[in-house]
Amino acid sequence: MLDRNLKQPPTKKTQDEPEKNETTVTSGFQLTLTRVINAPCALVYRAWTEPAQLAQWFSPAEVELRRVTTEIKVGGAFRFHMVSKNGDHIATGTYLEIIPDRRLQFTWTWETYAMPDSVVTVDFEDLGGTTRLTLRHEGLPDQEDADQHTHGWTSMFEKFAALMESNRIQG
Repeated sequence: MLDRNLKQPPTKKTQDEPEKNETTVTSGFQLTLTRVINAPCALVYRAWTEPAQLAQWFSPAEVELRRVTTEIKVGGAFRFHMVSKNGDHIATGTYLEIIPDRRLQFTWTWETYAMPDSVVTVDFEDLGGTTRLTLRHEGLPDQEDADQHTHGWTSMFEKFAALMESNRIQG
C-alpha cells in the first residue's frame, strides 16, 4: 500500500508454482499469504521479532527500510519508516498477541494515509526443519488497498525467503 495510485494486481497461484506457496485475496477486503520457508521455526520467528533482523528485510523489494522501532510485547508499539521513489511511508501499529514461535498479531496503519486500523496475524508452523508462514491481513478499507497490500506483503515474503534460505539474515 505504498503508493495508492499505483495499481498492482493481486498475485495469484499458477499451476507451475509449488503447493507450498499461496496467495489468496478474499472478500471483505482481506488477504492471506502462505509460504514454506526453508529454515527452522525458531529462526524464522526471531527474524520477525528482532529489530536488527527486521531491518534487513521488512520492506518490499523496491523500498528502503530506513528505521525500525519496535517493542515486542502485548501492547507494545512498532514503527517502520520506509522510503520509495514516491516518498516516505511509515507503518505503525500495536502488538495484540504474541505466542513465541507460533503467532504474532498486530494492528497496521499508515501515518500519512487515513486508513482504519487493520489487523495482521502471522502464524508460524514448525514443519521439522522448515516453517509454514501464513500471514492474514484483515480490515482493509477497499479492494485497491487489498491489492496494494498483497503486492507489498508478497514482495516482502520473497525477499524474506531468499535471505532466510541463503542464511544471509544476521543478528
